[in-house]
This record gives sequence, structure tokens and C-alpha cells, in this order.
Amino acid sequence: MHELYIAQCILKSVAESLPENVPAESVNEVRVQVGQLDAVVPDTLVFLFDAIKSERGMKNARLVLDEISVLCRCRDCGCEFSIEIPLFLCPDCGHGRIEILRGRGITLTAIHVNDESDENENSGHS
Repeated sequence: MHELYIAQCILKSVAESLPENVPAESVNEVRVQVGQLDAVVPDTLVFLFDAIKSERGMKNARLVLDEISVLCRCRDCGCEFSIEIPLFLCPDCGHGRIEILRGRGITLTAIHVNDESDENENSGHS
């Protein structure tokens, strides 16, 4: 279950990315791109993130995943194509010498935090 390790790494990256004056509890959304080839089960990753986020002081954080589809290019004919199943053959020429352009890797793309001034303004209104 590599999703637990991924959730831990995401939380660590968020904590390390926050400026010193921004408390961890102000994080309300963490956005991550996940390549389709990384074999991550999105529901499991979100569940585990939710289960351990309080350990890093981010009890209000919500994990949002953006799955990145696989894009390949044939090294023989230059055709670019997406794949739905792991069959790495060029649909134009049938060769298997392809390079993967997109669809691998896990990238932290955004951290959204509550703006304390917004909370203070809104707390006085009914």
C-alpha cells in the first residue's frame, strides 16, 4: 500500500513549503497531480491523507487529486497518442519504441490556506 507513503510525503512537502508565518492549521486544500502510470488508487490516497493529516497539524486540509493521463510519442514516426490500457504501441505505425511524455509522477501543485483577515471580517457578520 504505497498510498500511505505518498500521503505522508505530500503532508511533509506541504509542511516544508509553508512560510514560517503561516500555521499548518490554516491549510484548507492541497492540490496534487498524479500520473495515471503511478498506479495510485485515488480514494485510498484521500482516505489515508484524511486519516493522518492531523499528525502534521492540518486537520482542515482537503486533498484534491488531478489525474494526469498518459501521453506518448512514437520514436519512429513521431505520432503522439494517449493510451487507456498499458499497451505501448504506436497506433499509426505499430512500433513499440515510444517515449512517455506525460502520465508519470506525483506533483504538489497548490496549497490553499485560510486568510485570517477574511475570517476576522466574516466572524463579525451574521
